[in-house]
Amino acid sequence: MAKIFVLPAVIAVAAVFQLMVEQVMSQPGCDMLRVAQEYIAKRYPSFDPAGLKRVVSEQGNLWQLTYELPTGMLGGAPIITIDKRTCAIVRAEHTQ
Repeated sequence: MAKIFVLPAVIAVAAVFQLMVEQVMSQPGCDMLRVAQEYIAKRYPSFDPAGLKRVVSEQGNLWQLTYELPTGMLGGAPIITIDKRTCAIVRAEHTQ
């Protein structure tokens, strides 16, 4: 009879550990600005961020980096999205 109660307890403990592992933990050594800027330099070499305001936002498990263009300026800016857990780029696009 005691074995019947052990299995649910083991399952409950395993579930708690799974939830603990699934929590978002940022990469301690992740320099998201460096990762994004290196990607922009390689993928969008004609984009010059000099003088543009950098905009960084957080969206759940993600960081997003883009640049604000001055009013009246034609063109677009890259938007780079980085996963906080892996420090990997998960999306990159260029607005127009």
